[in-house]
Amino acid sequence: MSKTVKLTDWIFEIFSLQILWIIHIFKGFIVLGIFPSIAAVFAVVRHWLLKREVESLSYIFKQYYKENFKTANILGWFFSSITFIVIMNFIYTAYYPEQIQIIMYAAVIFMAIILLIVWAYLFPAIVHYKLSIYELFLVVLKAGFSSLKGIIFQLVSAVIIFVIIFKLPGLVLIFGIIPVAFTQTAISIKVFHELN
Repeated sequence: MSKTVKLTDWIFEIFSLQILWIIHIFKGFIVLGIFPSIAAVFAVVRHWLLKREVESLSYIFKQYYKENFKTANILGWFFSSITFIVIMNFIYTAYYPEQIQIIMYAAVIFMAIILLIVWAYLFPAIVHYKLSIYELFLVVLKAGFSSLKGIIFQLVSAVIIFVIIFKLPGLVLIFGIIPVAFTQTAISIKVFHELN
């Protein structure tokens, strides 16, 4: 098989995954579909990176969507709520008395670091481990604090991806969140392997 054909097949698979992601977001009426769909994308990407055979992309996506539906929704919306609260605290801290501002900014920075770690490893951990919600949270924190290099690589990769998307916004229609899922999953697999 020529390299051109392989590249075309690869782009088609990625585009198909993107379509499945969008369909299943709406299948869950957006609110209940967004996080299980993201988890399913990460699971499929992990499947690819581990070089496992994929007989039907649609079938394994649906399987991962159902498997992670509850956990992805609970953790996704919980940490989204916490992120919203931290952002709002950051915005309104400027209106607090000066003595309280220092304490509030310190608390916001601490929570922002925790949330950065959580969002960096949350979905890779959900699809990598079969653990309780509490155990998943502990694994995410352990992964983040044990590998500063992993966090830095993820941040750099995310910045590069967003710059490319900013320059070429049309790529979002084809690739969506998949480049982010690839980089996060690839880095996370290595970090999780070191944890084990």
